[in-house]
Amino acid sequence: LRVRVRSTGIREARFRFDDVDFTMIDVGGQRNERRKWIHCFEDVTSLIFIVALSEYDQTLMEAQSTNRMAEAMSLFRHIVRERFFKNTAVILFLNKVDLLAEKL
Repeated sequence: LRVRVRSTGIREARFRFDDVDFTMIDVGGQRNERRKWIHCFEDVTSLIFIVALSEYDQTLMEAQSTNRMAEAMSLFRHIVRERFFKNTAVILFLNKVDLLAEKL
């Protein structure tokens, strides 16, 4: 899968696979988007947290002194400790390995 689309806002997609209904909610990762997330967490059964490996040497657009990888690690730690996810399966998905390889 190769997709290069920035997430903003909250997007919901519903689909069925093997007679099981799924609802996937994509939330924007920028700091100003995060306050919108809280209402999305009710009854979540699994969480996919995506981190771009290629951003290890980049800073946030909204905070030029903050490293993107350090921010992602901090946010991941915070999210997995939230009470909303006490009984939730969490998947850490590291993507953009192709862009990382180009940088190295």
